[in-house]
Parts: sequence; structure tokens; C-alpha cells
Amino acid sequence: MNTGIDTTGTARRRPHPIVLASSLLLALSGLARLAQVAAEAVSQNVYLRAHERVGTPNGFAALPMVFLMVVGLVVALSALALLALALANLGGWNWTRIVTWALGGVTLAFSGFWLALRLLPSGGADPARDTTDWESVQAIAGRLMPGWVEPVDAVSGFVASPALLVALVLLALPAANAFYRRRRTSPYEPLIVYPDTTLPQPTGHR
Repeated sequence: MNTGIDTTGTARRRPHPIVLASSLLLALSGLARLAQVAAEAVSQNVYLRAHERVGTPNGFAALPMVFLMVVGLVVALSALALLALALANLGGWNWTRIVTWALGGVTLAFSGFWLALRLLPSGGADPARDTTDWESVQAIAGRLMPGWVEPVDAVSGFVASPALLVALVLLALPAANAFYRRRRTSPYEPLIVYPDTTLPQPTGHR
């Protein structure tokens, strides 16, 4: 018996090229940000070892480093979330686009704050009482630093934020709006039958 219900399901729609480009840029931004966080973690560990060898007084730059680690962790988690959203956005659900805008804005803000912390001087609060031999620290860190850290940090830092910003802009274009506003037909929604219309048959129906 044919009930007039579409039991074949809704055909999958191919993502619009604008949406596909946005997802690729989101994935690129997420991967670049993870690479940047990894490079920064290695760099900080190298400088800690250099300070230990030189004999830097305890507590040097403690507050900036703690904030740097916390913000770096937040940036890494948001990068993982962006990778997940890069896939979810291809499904055409508007809520994933809204989450991407919100998370992308927060990620850009935290990334800017993280960059500001990285630019802070690593010395103590009182330069007159700072006895750190910074030349020795830099020399030791230069010998211990892996060769890939600086190139990866520079390239990923140059790519991550612009790619994310462009991806967010692409999601706001009219073509993307049309893709996300086009609702799928529910498999339980009754079909309107017109004359000379052939209804879809369930799989295995005879």
C-alpha cells in the first residue's frame, strides 16, 4: 500500500563552492593554529632549559608565562573545534554556521591576546634588580632550539588568522546564505500528489 510518504529519504546536496572554500580555510586555519601552538610550546621549553643552565632567579616572568600557557591552551582547543566545524558546515545546518562565527570571533580575540603576551619582555619586573645574563640565555636557547620551530611559527602565524577571517566572511555571502537556508524535506512530510505524478517507491517494494 502506498501511503504517499517519501520513504526514500532526502538526496544529499553538494555543498556550494563558497561553503566548501570556507570549510577548507577553516581547516587550514585550525591546523596552522595547532602548529603555531606546538612551535610556541617547544620554544618556551627551550628557553626554560636555557634559563636553568644560566641560573636565572626563581620566578622570572612567571605571570606572563602562565597566561601564555593558558591562552595557548584555549587557542589549541578552539582550533580543534574549528576543525570539527569545517566538516559540520558542509552539512548545511545553519546552527553550525552561527557557532563558527561565534567561535571564530573568540579565537581571533584570544589569538591577538596571545600574540601580545608573546611580545612581552621575558625579564623581571624590576630591570635594576635583574641579574639574568640574557646574552647567555639567548646563546644557549639558539643552540637548543630545533630548526623547524621558527619557520613553522612564522608561516602558521601568517596563515592562521587571515584564513579564519576569510572563512568567516565567506559564510556571510549570499550564496552561503542560500545554501544554509534551504531546508531539507522531512522524510515524514506528506507529499502533494499532482495528476500523472509517480510516487517514489520504498526499497524492495513490489
